[in-house]
Amino acid sequence: MKNRYKTPPHVRAYVLRQLENYKADKKLIKNSEKLFKEYEIDTRDLILAVKRVKQIDRVFNRLDETDREAATLIFIDGYSQQGAEIAKGLSKSAYYRLMDKIIYLTAREMEYI
Repeated sequence: MKNRYKTPPHVRAYVLRQLENYKADKKLIKNSEKLFKEYEIDTRDLILAVKRVKQIDRVFNRLDETDREAATLIFIDGYSQQGAEIAKGLSKSAYYRLMDKIIYLTAREMEYI
């Protein structure tokens, strides 16, 4: 079966980096008031972080329960394919199929494809 979640390599790399930074962006948003007081954050960085987090949250919220749990395991908790297989019994093909799906849907949400 042909992969219907095909993403250009340069878009895939960018979106994957944004998904990997999701946890750090949420932490940045949470600590923004303290960082503003200490002049350690640029307003632009905060605005972009909020935008990215909202986009990724919208993608995650549209997933069904099973896919959301697996996506959290992969992108938020940072499990490798072997780790996800051991922890949740996620097969290799399911892991990579879901990874492709999330990257594609996030790229569409970010309007890169």
